[in-house]
Amino acid sequence: MGQDGQQRNDREALMSRFTRPEQTFPALTSAEIERIRHFGELRTYSDRELLFETGKPGPGMFVILKGHVAITQRDGLGHVSPVIDQGPGQFLAELGQLSGRPALVDGRAEGDVEVVLIPPDRLRALLVAEAELGERIMRALILRRVSLIQGGVGGPVLIGPSNSAGVVRLQGFLTRNGQPHHLLDADSEHDAAEVIARYSPKPEDWPLVVACCAIPARSSSGAPSA
Repeated sequence: MGQDGQQRNDREALMSRFTRPEQTFPALTSAEIERIRHFGELRTYSDRELLFETGKPGPGMFVILKGHVAITQRDGLGHVSPVIDQGPGQFLAELGQLSGRPALVDGRAEGDVEVVLIPPDRLRALLVAEAELGERIMRALILRRVSLIQGGVGGPVLIGPSNSAGVVRLQGFLTRNGQPHHLLDADSEHDAAEVIARYSPKPEDWPLVVACCAIPARSSSGAPSA
């Protein structure tokens, strides 16, 4: 199998992880791209260059004209895993980009990439001006946000016993506020054991919280959390 065929199979495998992939990652036609071009500006990126980065404000929605962009997730424990790979005709954004909220994932160019970047205020204008197209885009943004939340992508890693009152309380808070997160059970996860051994938390410190690009922090003591 050639490289192009392997890449296509890899993309299809990633897409299959989503329950409604056609609606979550729709492709725009050439005519639709032309209709929305004036809402944004042309940008180019070199191979391996970041278009957006976890934890930093998202610049808006990217419509890919040429090339491919790899979307990956990472956490405060240094783990990186693929989410999806998107190419020409597809757009990069989730619901948080309507308000410039921090990105939950990384987007990195695979080869040279050309896009139309639509900033948050212009994206909101697009959704109003292009009713039918705007509805499809909005549906995709919502489905992506839901998928990221359900998968714990881009949010903090909570470390502690799953039945701890502090863990349950913080999980509830994050869920109510639409923030993705992931729990590592202190009793069974190897990565959790390594962090616990380093910071020696007391029972009242649960959970430890590991945010992307941050050091561990305790829940209640005011000391740094993971």
